[in-house]
Amino acid sequence: MKEKKYAGVVVDQVHPSTDKLYHYAIPEDLLRNVMPGLRVLVPFGRRNIQGYILTIDNETDISKEKIRYIKKVLDPEPAFEPSIIPLIFWMKKEYHCMLIEAIRCFIPPGLRFNVKEKTQKVVYLERADSLEEWIHSVEKRSPQMAAILNILHQQDNMPVNELLKSAGATYSSIRSLLKKGYIRLEEEEIYRNPWPLEQVYTQPPVLNDEQRKASKEITQYIREGRGTILLHGVTGSGKTEIYMKAAEEVLLKGRQVIVLVPEISLTPQAVNRFKSRFGNKVAVLHSRLSIGERYDEWRRIRNNEVPIVVGARSAVFAPLKKLGLIILDEAHEDSYKSEVRPRYHALEVASKRCEADGAVLILGSATPALEDYYKAQKKEYHLIELKKRADNQPLPYVTIIDMRRDLEMGNRSIFSNELYKALKSTLLRNEQAILLLNRRGYAQFVSCRKCGYVIKCTNCDVSMTYHAREKILKCHYCDYRENYPRVCPVCNSKYIKYFGIATQKAEEEIKKIFPGIRVLRMDYDTTSRKGSHYRILSAFDKGEYDVLLGTQMIAKGLDFPNVTLVGVLAADSALYLPDYRSSEKTFQLITQVAGRAGRGNKPGRVIIQTYQPDHYAIKYASKHDYVGFYQKEIIIRKQFEYPPFSHIIRILMTSDNERELVQYANNMVKWIRNEIEGDKLLQSSLLQLGAYVAPIERIKNRFRWQILIRFREDESSVVRNAYHKLAENLIKEFYCDNITLALDFNPLSLI
Repeated sequence: MKEKKYAGVVVDQVHPSTDKLYHYAIPEDLLRNVMPGLRVLVPFGRRNIQGYILTIDNETDISKEKIRYIKKVLDPEPAFEPSIIPLIFWMKKEYHCMLIEAIRCFIPPGLRFNVKEKTQKVVYLERADSLEEWIHSVEKRSPQMAAILNILHQQDNMPVNELLKSAGATYSSIRSLLKKGYIRLEEEEIYRNPWPLEQVYTQPPVLNDEQRKASKEITQYIREGRGTILLHGVTGSGKTEIYMKAAEEVLLKGRQVIVLVPEISLTPQAVNRFKSRFGNKVAVLHSRLSIGERYDEWRRIRNNEVPIVVGARSAVFAPLKKLGLIILDEAHEDSYKSEVRPRYHALEVASKRCEADGAVLILGSATPALEDYYKAQKKEYHLIELKKRADNQPLPYVTIIDMRRDLEMGNRSIFSNELYKALKSTLLRNEQAILLLNRRGYAQFVSCRKCGYVIKCTNCDVSMTYHAREKILKCHYCDYRENYPRVCPVCNSKYIKYFGIATQKAEEEIKKIFPGIRVLRMDYDTTSRKGSHYRILSAFDKGEYDVLLGTQMIAKGLDFPNVTLVGVLAADSALYLPDYRSSEKTFQLITQVAGRAGRGNKPGRVIIQTYQPDHYAIKYASKHDYVGFYQKEIIIRKQFEYPPFSHIIRILMTSDNERELVQYANNMVKWIRNEIEGDKLLQSSLLQLGAYVAPIERIKNRFRWQILIRFREDESSVVRNAYHKLAENLIKEFYCDNITLALDFNPLSLI
């Protein structure tokens, strides 16, 4: 009798009580087929449930009387490679999530929901002998049937719809040929195509000296199979071409590539560039694909049918088996950090995958995150710099406009006099402009001028945004909506009006000032439908519009040769955020959007409108001077001991009972303080500990409090590990059904 084996299974259920391995006996008839990574059906309580095998063990602590058997193996192939399992356990420890939450990152929703494969009917020629006689015999009665046979004679088989279109025939011709035995029909699977556009192949351009030098250094790292590279290149320096050269080198080694972009709006351009070079070797992964499309792309990748994956944050989990390179384009972007559990950062996951697979990680940016540039200065990353644009064109000339002076001169328009003249001149030259306003909607808030009342969301502690097209007020946090009021709900005054300016109102104003202008708006409201990003960017690229107006999604990565003017309408809006990174975010946003100008053979110009013209973030951005900004900002960070000189833990708590929440937060602080005081290592590294009401006190009718813990940077990670252990114990100690607890190490936002 064969010795029994046991599978350690994680059940597909998100609850702290089930966050562990359950052991099941493996039936003898499944022993050959069962392996780590497989999706299985197991008995759980009184029902059967899906689960994933993480371990195969020879022994178990469960008694023979209580052990239960795996019911069924659900897929012929593992849902994830066994080599991924250590990364799943690492994510659980690093991000304090459940095992099933980490597992779900690596599998598409279509697998869990058992999405069916897409099929089509394909017509095959039944026999090739005596074909000319067949064609001759049916030609007089039915030219359409003869045409079908002629086409199949040339290529043996064809999908029904294509065949009927090519032959100019109807389905009755197919039925007749089937009846006579000339053809046969077969049902065959086809992949859903998320990129139906016909691709035009392009030849790689000749690299300049800087690009050649950078490519040579990267190639050396790829051949050695190790290292993290920070590719710091000014906007328009040709970083994408260097990415593609690196990808070519990796493919020559028989290995595979992941290319990440921060925004779905950038995915179409990134996909287009890689497909124009590598054709069908490129797969696409991002959240705007349908469940079926994501499932099919995931299967193409898992089946080794494509060696390159391009996508947004979640593409870092692509099931590549021979990973050789991961590229994070615009690596400084906050969107690489997940704001839902597990709160992973794509850069950290990419780094762990590269470390495990012997792959190279490239972080590309014109405005690197301060922490990344700091690591490059400490030689933890290899720094490669591109200081010139690829075509040797100069960076655009930048003008800072002090809007206080324009206001004093009586100008209350959204345009300064300088920007108005520049835009008018640009339009007369049949060139294009990009205008950045990082606020969507029509107006920022609605207020009564008599009593000062500001209309807020009933569910959230935020003011409602006015959307003129629908004539409604919207909450951008919970999507609550209400009609625009005619009178103040507090004092019944008629003097209630919208204030501030957002993208909808800016679009309206531009059309008033420049009659006949063709304006294309790009914000969350205009890009919510599938394919909208591509349609908007494609229309602008073709010259169908004069001005692209939008929020931060238009600020990076886009390349339009005919754009010669960029206007930043409210450059200092991010400076008012309650965040130690507000200056860095302002510098990055302005520098990135400024880089959209002058990328062709025409000189570019940038006009920055601000009420804080002397702020160092705006001044350095106007000079395209990243190093100058870094040197100024790093001194401030060191002085106040903010990252990279410290680590921050944010514990966000939400509840519909405010009194209970406050008590809960205070109890937690006391518990944390007692734990730290009992550990000399933690005590010596602590910089800050306190409970505070969150800047936005209520969202979706749930009150919000947060605990912030800040501790000194530790080279050996000993302190960091100790804090992870503290956090793990805290979650066990304070788990509560009616209070939601979200723990985040080094959060990108404290709002």
